[in-house]
Amino acid sequence: MIPALLRAYGPAVSTGVLLALAFPRFSLFWLAWAALVPLLANTWRTSVTAAAGRFCLAGLVFHLILLHWLVTNVYWAGGAALLGYVLLSLVMALYWAAAGAAWGWLQPRLPVGVAVFVAFPALWAVMEKLQATLFTGFGWSAAAYSQGPNLAVLQWAALGGGTLIAFGIAAANAGLAAAWAAREARRKVWLTAGSIGLIVAAHVVGYMWLDEARYGEEPFQAAMVQPNFSQQMKWDAQFYEAMVEITADASRALAADTSPDLFVWPEALIMPPFILRDEEEELRISFEPGIGRILQEFAEDIGAPVFTGAQRRDPATGHWYNSSHLLDAEGYPKAVYDKVHLTPFGEYVPLGDYLPFVDQIVPAIGELHPGEELKVMEASGRTFGPLICFEVLFAPMAEKLRNDGADFLVVITNLGWFGASAALEQELDIARLRAVETRLPLVHVGNTGITGVFDPYGRFHLAQQYFRAGPVETGQGLPRIEEAVPFEAPTPGATQDRRIGGVLPVAEAGERVLDYGPPLFPYVAGILLLLTAVWALVRGSRPSPDPSELPRGGAWRSLGE
Repeated sequence: MIPALLRAYGPAVSTGVLLALAFPRFSLFWLAWAALVPLLANTWRTSVTAAAGRFCLAGLVFHLILLHWLVTNVYWAGGAALLGYVLLSLVMALYWAAAGAAWGWLQPRLPVGVAVFVAFPALWAVMEKLQATLFTGFGWSAAAYSQGPNLAVLQWAALGGGTLIAFGIAAANAGLAAAWAAREARRKVWLTAGSIGLIVAAHVVGYMWLDEARYGEEPFQAAMVQPNFSQQMKWDAQFYEAMVEITADASRALAADTSPDLFVWPEALIMPPFILRDEEEELRISFEPGIGRILQEFAEDIGAPVFTGAQRRDPATGHWYNSSHLLDAEGYPKAVYDKVHLTPFGEYVPLGDYLPFVDQIVPAIGELHPGEELKVMEASGRTFGPLICFEVLFAPMAEKLRNDGADFLVVITNLGWFGASAALEQELDIARLRAVETRLPLVHVGNTGITGVFDPYGRFHLAQQYFRAGPVETGQGLPRIEEAVPFEAPTPGATQDRRIGGVLPVAEAGERVLDYGPPLFPYVAGILLLLTAVWALVRGSRPSPDPSELPRGGAWRSLGE
């Protein structure tokens, strides 16, 4: 009984574990090129329902491991967070189940080469696109995000986005699985050679596209502060002014020996809501008096624009927004951006108006209102596109900012909800892919986590200074910052739970391999899947081999004739 269960479901569990290990924090990215092999070999010539079930199991194991950091929400939302974590993992696994069912139907109706090198990778690419799009989208587990340290392969995103990388990974896996299951030596050889050749070509060609970033004679300098304020402080009104004051002190310390072109502070640094008014086509922002004074004094001292995250309330409608705003070198508002793509169950409850019991099961941290449009902002001669936290998941948003004229991206986050979990590294590699896809440098600033700058080719430059407190205290008894001190050997892991910062150059925008390739390729994959499905329908099913003729191991070993 147990051996039979292991033969039937062990490969699916193995695939889920191996693929999860390819992602941060383990970052064994090379495993992604073979992680699907046990599952695919185990589902070769099985029934549609068996393939769907085993794919679902693999997807569930994978997402339970990958998204383990969601369990930390138990601290904020109680046991409902654990239920939400399991349900989300199950929903994502259902996409895998659908892909497995389709794969089970396509396999016996297509030539082997077409099935493994066209149909399955197209199917996988379409599945990931649907994960990133349907029901507000949650594409956190896309295969391309596992390749963050693999800069050579990552360059393919400049041709066809993360979807093209997923296509290649899926094709290599399917080819290796078919070779494993093949009965004929000649077929084993050409399938193995084709898969290995694909992997080698992906790395060689990608390496050829990996260029040096251009900075110009006088590079644009971004000053970043990761203030490392706990969530408890953020929701405690007595610390509202102190958080802004300490961040301003840190910025002054960074500017002591440099002249930054832009200061970037993280998401939701300013907690009391500001009021936005448009008077005679000029923006007016009303802060709480103490915070307004701190910002004005900082602007007068430094003379450089500041971009940061804040809460906003519209007095006319009563709506609350997760916003960001740019203050010019004199401290006056230049632009405001309201977060367009809110985080489900974090910033709003999906279907909350129609299913009021949902917010009792999984309460949102706050019921916010989405912004209306993306915006680009200008600072010191450069144009940037802002994204707030969860929005970095969505490639079309970064693409639109690029098309609207942004020559670099700014991502501000607050991942303090998830402690020092793997969520921080995973989100960073998602941002890395956005930089490569758009060939735009990306400034990444978190309240906690990992802060620094990506160049257009995905190289990351870490903020390399920490802050030393002096004897002066804020009105709340917190020590104010006196100076910025360089790390001797900075690493991302060492900065996750520290107050850090840095002044780093922001590269110029790069040239994409194919300008319209990244947004177009998901549709190319969809067309390929449709064509192979039509071919399979016309061709019909070939007779499966008699079970008695299969070698020991059954579906594990049979490729079919």
